[in-house]
Amino acid sequence: MLKVVRLDERLVHGQVVNNWCSSEAITEIIVVDKNVVKDEIRKTFIEMAVPEDIEVLFCDVDSAIKIYEEESKYENLMIIFSNPFEILEFLDKGGKINRINIGGLPYKNGKKRITTAVYLNENEIDVLKEIAKKKCFFRCKNASK
Repeated sequence: MLKVVRLDERLVHGQVVNNWCSSEAITEIIVVDKNVVKDEIRKTFIEMAVPEDIEVLFCDVDSAIKIYEEESKYENLMIIFSNPFEILEFLDKGGKINRINIGGLPYKNGKKRITTAVYLNENEIDVLKEIAKKKCFFRCKNASK
């Protein structure tokens, strides 16, 4: 069963492991990021942050859809995306999401503050609007817009 979908540039970190994984009894995390799939060092750090009883899978959007369809029958899944573009691609290719928890998206040049932990540029805002049109709802603490 898909328990949590999270948008967080940091991917897996303490809040994800301590709060989400425990409260939702997560047994498997699917990290969807085409760059992380090729980054063995980053994958190793993420794996080290996750308890041994939770499996972590790293994949691109196409693989995530296949894995999700199979694993959601047997596992309590959490899917984490680092950017909204891959979420939209996931949805456009048939992935099913109805709620997204938005976590840390840090400030970078050209981004504007949405909350204390979320900064978005115009392209990201446009993509999130497209995602919302697909009847996907967002949860973002202290959102101002």
